[in-house]
Amino acid sequence: MKRLKIQNLILIQSAVLEFGSGLNILTGETGSGKSAVLSAIRLISGERADTSCIRKGSDMAIVEAEFEDGSILRREIYRSGKNRCFIDDAQVSLAVLKESVQIEMVDQSSSILGQEKQLLDQFAHISEEVKAYEASNSEEKALENELNSLLATPKERELEWAKKDLDLIEEVRWKEEEKLSAEHHLLTHAQELAEKIGMAASIFEEGMPNFKRALSSLEHSIRFDAKLQPIAQSVKSALLELEEAHQSIQSYADRIEVNPARLEALEREIGSIVTLKRRFGPDIEAQKEKLNATIEHLTNIDVRIDALQKSLATLKEKNKTWSQSITGKRKKAAPQFSSLILDELKSLNIPNAQFEVSIDAQIEFLFSANPGHPPIPIEKCASGGELSRLLLAIKTILSEGKSTLVFDEIDSNVGGQTASAIGEKLKRISQFRQVICVTHFVQVAKCGKDHFLVSKEARDESTYTIVQKMGEKEKMREYNRMMGCKT
Repeated sequence: MKRLKIQNLILIQSAVLEFGSGLNILTGETGSGKSAVLSAIRLISGERADTSCIRKGSDMAIVEAEFEDGSILRREIYRSGKNRCFIDDAQVSLAVLKESVQIEMVDQSSSILGQEKQLLDQFAHISEEVKAYEASNSEEKALENELNSLLATPKERELEWAKKDLDLIEEVRWKEEEKLSAEHHLLTHAQELAEKIGMAASIFEEGMPNFKRALSSLEHSIRFDAKLQPIAQSVKSALLELEEAHQSIQSYADRIEVNPARLEALEREIGSIVTLKRRFGPDIEAQKEKLNATIEHLTNIDVRIDALQKSLATLKEKNKTWSQSITGKRKKAAPQFSSLILDELKSLNIPNAQFEVSIDAQIEFLFSANPGHPPIPIEKCASGGELSRLLLAIKTILSEGKSTLVFDEIDSNVGGQTASAIGEKLKRISQFRQVICVTHFVQVAKCGKDHFLVSKEARDESTYTIVQKMGEKEKMREYNRMMGCKT
């Protein structure tokens, strides 16, 4: 991490930290606000946030980090509860932000438990191989589950049911529902329709002679006044259309059929469609396709079972060999890993440390700090200070990496001599990766390349946390303060 900008976070109004590539030290009085800087790092690393972290009187807090590759990550936390994340000004989800950050927080709450396998694999340089094996093992389980499911399938019974359902669908004219409904509607009102059309035809029959006489009178009147010609022509045209309409009505009336038997048959068919939809849902076509797919699947299930059994046997053998290989590499790496951890622990003032890696059903780290007491699982024996040093020992021998290591008072609960050793370890780690460390020990602080002083001041009836990168003279004053000397 090249640069960290903080705005309106806890007591920090505005701060910019220009980190070096080696060991960066943060010191300050208790309560000065070092935790605010660590909170900023945690926020940009993707940890959850709440509005309590926003400085009093501000509507939002902003944390922005620039990395050596030029990428800029930003986190905005609003008083309203809204939370926004950005990578190079493009908004992303919190999960994407978290995946993009290469920062590892290490403190006394950091748990080795559950991470033993990953740590040993990292030391043995087989992390990627293990990841690939686990993916292959997951594939094996998926194939096994599919095979067991197919073997447990009552093929004959389900095939019989699917075929019966398909036959039921095929027997019903569900695709013609609209046509059948229209015919049913017509037949239901056939009697009333026949009466109405018959009445219309009778009116035409009674009125047509009168219309014809009216036209004849007009045609005779033209010889007296030629202006009647257009009117007569209009009446003649209207009469022709009326005659055509009369013929159409009569033809329609002749086709009307009152057919109770046909109506009853239609009601049965429409009832069958309703029953079909009640059983299979409104989308019969989709159900038909599903049934066809089921029939095809069940018909070819034996072929699929045979193929799965062959694939599974091959994959099981491959994974068995692969698992044995990984176990062998872990067992080979474990003694060297343990030996290096012991060397580091002894240099961290635990001279009688015992450390072993147990590789059985699971991988466990066994530890003892006292002579005469055999090593047992670390969760049952390690104190806070011992756990801190064990963490540091592990990080030391796994120092190669790309991520930034952030140590939060890793030197708590230790003495001055041990603190000196911790400082040297941190300095050694910083040769390979960037380290940021919060400490109260001057022995640790003196090992740092870049040193930031976190202080608190009151002005304008408010309190502010100030972060200042120190030069050599400022460092000396801070060292004296840390040792309790007057400056």
